[in-house]
Amino acid sequence: MTIPVAKCSSCGACANICARGAITMQLDKEGFYRPIIDESICSKCGACERACPWLKNVSNPNECSESPKTIAAYAKDEQVRLESSSGGIFSVLAEHVLDDGGVVVGVAQVAPTRFEHIFIENKADLSKLRGAKYVQANPGLIYRQARALLIDGRKVLFSGTPCQVAALYSVLGQKKFDNLWTVDIVCHGTPSVKLFEKFAENISRVQKSTLVSTEFRDKSTGWKAYSVSQRFNNGDRISEPYGKSDYMRLFLSRICQNKSCSDCKYRKLPRVADITLGDYWGIANYHPEMDDDNGTSVVLLNTNHGEKLFANVSENIKQCNSALENAIVGNPCIVRSSKENFRRLDFFADLDRLSMNELVEKYCVPLPLYKIVLLKMRNYVLKFFR
Repeated sequence: MTIPVAKCSSCGACANICARGAITMQLDKEGFYRPIIDESICSKCGACERACPWLKNVSNPNECSESPKTIAAYAKDEQVRLESSSGGIFSVLAEHVLDDGGVVVGVAQVAPTRFEHIFIENKADLSKLRGAKYVQANPGLIYRQARALLIDGRKVLFSGTPCQVAALYSVLGQKKFDNLWTVDIVCHGTPSVKLFEKFAENISRVQKSTLVSTEFRDKSTGWKAYSVSQRFNNGDRISEPYGKSDYMRLFLSRICQNKSCSDCKYRKLPRVADITLGDYWGIANYHPEMDDDNGTSVVLLNTNHGEKLFANVSENIKQCNSALENAIVGNPCIVRSSKENFRRLDFFADLDRLSMNELVEKYCVPLPLYKIVLLKMRNYVLKFFR
């Protein structure tokens, strides 16, 4: 493969398309999954390059609209809503597909610091897929598994980041399957696994017990003022406001995200999935009747195929029509990438050298203007010579 690291989104399309199994996704020095090729197996067929969503433009076979129908919504089931990051709409869609004998694909925490795509076939496992996971997930061979299920005639609801949805369509050869529905999220970038490992190690040392699981969007303190909660091996559970969490402070600064996230090909209109889901930030400004601080989703119905699925679950959802431009105000990542943090280069140079506390002290404190100017000038020069 010839794709540079700066353009690799870690989507895993290449590993899934390789008939010889010559490509595996492994963590690089920054903590992001990269394709590693076993040259002794590789036949140089070029299938991986042809499948890469960054080397070609992938679109939804169902033809996504440039002006999708926009809805503010949340699940009527308050327990589902409470356990979800925003309004619980993904769970409502998933339950419908599962009730119809289908399969749901999403990201689950499979180990204290590891997140992967899995598929589930019953509602008892749906809790594994609920909630935000602010760590890069390994897609494994999930697109290949989804393809096999679709060919067998199973109904599949696939959820992931925009680049992962693009990867699925690429592996499918952009073939249209009436038994497939895709959901992408309003993605703010995928953070480094290595950073989360450092965070887990640090908090385990402080608590004197091994971290077991993390809930990144605990809404017991409210949707807008959510907390980050962790469970430990000794049974303890701690929770702190997101603004006080060392990990969340670094994540929200965009300093630890994959380099390709600052130039994403699929954070734009038209979207690549049938349905796009996110938090409806700013909902109180446009639909105050939908704002009770328990979580409200913004829903973009990008295709007729997605709109039909949503219509099938409408009785389980409280909703109102909204305006796309209003949704974009609170979620600019619907239409564009976030700019790369100008201190990213230094941050990853320090990731192995500094402790978690030292990283926060160094990179979460505002710099004086002259240092900002000097760093941006340096980055420009480096980019020019590259």
